[in-house]
Amino acid sequence: MGRAAELGVLDEALSPTGARPGAETASPSALIWGPGGVGKTWLALHWTHRDAESFPDGLLHLDLRGHDPVTPPVTAEEAVLDLLLALGADPRTIPSAPEAQAALYRDMMAGRRMLVLIDDAPSTRHVRALLPGTPTSAVLITSRHELDVPAAARVPLGGLAEQEASRLLVRAIGTTRPHAVRDLLRRCAGLPLALGLAAARIATHPHLPLETPPTEPPPAPLSEPLAEQDAALRAAFEASWLGLGEDARRLLLALAPAPVPDVGLAAVASLAALPAARTSTLLRLLEAAHLVIQHRPGRYRMHDLVRLHTLRHAGPASTTGALRRLVDHYMYTAHHGAITLAPRARPITMSRPAPGVHPALPATGQDALDWFDTERDCLLTLLRWTADQDWNEDAWRIAWSMDEMLRRRGHLHDRVRVWESAVFAAERLGAADVQCLAYRRLAHAHEEAGEHAAALPARRRALALAAHLRDRREQAQTHRTSAFPSRAGVEAAHPHSDVPPARLDTAPARSDA
Repeated sequence: MGRAAELGVLDEALSPTGARPGAETASPSALIWGPGGVGKTWLALHWTHRDAESFPDGLLHLDLRGHDPVTPPVTAEEAVLDLLLALGADPRTIPSAPEAQAALYRDMMAGRRMLVLIDDAPSTRHVRALLPGTPTSAVLITSRHELDVPAAARVPLGGLAEQEASRLLVRAIGTTRPHAVRDLLRRCAGLPLALGLAAARIATHPHLPLETPPTEPPPAPLSEPLAEQDAALRAAFEASWLGLGEDARRLLLALAPAPVPDVGLAAVASLAALPAARTSTLLRLLEAAHLVIQHRPGRYRMHDLVRLHTLRHAGPASTTGALRRLVDHYMYTAHHGAITLAPRARPITMSRPAPGVHPALPATGQDALDWFDTERDCLLTLLRWTADQDWNEDAWRIAWSMDEMLRRRGHLHDRVRVWESAVFAAERLGAADVQCLAYRRLAHAHEEAGEHAAALPARRRALALAAHLRDRREQAQTHRTSAFPSRAGVEAAHPHSDVPPARLDTAPARSDA
């Protein structure tokens, strides 16, 4: 794609000998900033892979999702925890306090020669919390804003120069259509994302016209260049949209509102209510059209601007149906994983999944843990989303289904967050039995994380609810879990006691969504 000048700035700023004078105790850093779709992530990844040998201890890549229209940004605290896990910290020994976690991160980075890539940073605060504070490692940041990052080299990114954009298009569509190259250069305003969409479309559908008027006026721009780029991207997207078949559009519309960082093939098939083989074919088509990114083997996501433009075509009914199927896919797969791992535990009763959902059903406990390791971020994000959307029955059921996997993998802090979300959902649901379960599990999660003071109010609330329900077994279980630090021993002795009694057989069958 070119960008020779920008790559040169990164070489000077981030090479082992490129640390700036007076920054002996800080990490060399660079900030790539510019509007959406201009190629910031591509440039960062290109430089990273080209200069990987300069960082023999590896790469830490964080996508903070600072401008995703659906999925909330990763918080600074969540990002630090993810970095600690990536560095090999035992989740059972990670301290609870954010300040202590940040100090542990800096300690673990000391002396290492690594590159930390912070992608799509929403704010300076996020970046400052993730700086390793060691001169042996470097930090590369991308953002749509010119953040105030200490001692960082600035790499402002705009549209590609005409010569670079022309080379990109010629590589994609050849030299036999010079008029097409000239027209696309003019229409795409040098925006790499628009150029990629347009080039992919003309390479696969050469019979379609180039001109595609925007379906609606652009939002009020901040400046004239941004208005031109917005119009160029919208026109390129609309042209790609018109070239899609019905199933491909259906798949894109299903992916766009999905409130998860990325998805695998099985989840995409449930989202679109299509067979897996057909889904795989369509994903290859959308990837070739630059509408979907396979950012690592078997994991798919959309550029946030492509997602935004796709959502303009989505109707409320189809969006709700796709989201219902996504939640059911994860909830039923996690539930099956939980009972596979703990077959003696008494499972909660689940209503039927929505039509078109094909949950992945782990055959063994190890399969369940492997699936959980891959889908952990998606499960956590989806749990928060269901609680925020008032899908409260789903929220507490996802929490219950995740709990065994969280415990076995030692994700103590995640477990606290999960049961905090479940308590929130249970309170809004207004069901005393579910509240009692959620508060008891939250108390135990705090205990296992070493947060004994935080466990007290949750335990008192669980006991009060158990007394209100006149449920002596629940009262005994709450006392018992506070007395035993290891829940495994409790459940081995009382495998059927950890389910809200009123919820065992009363879940209604779900109507088609």
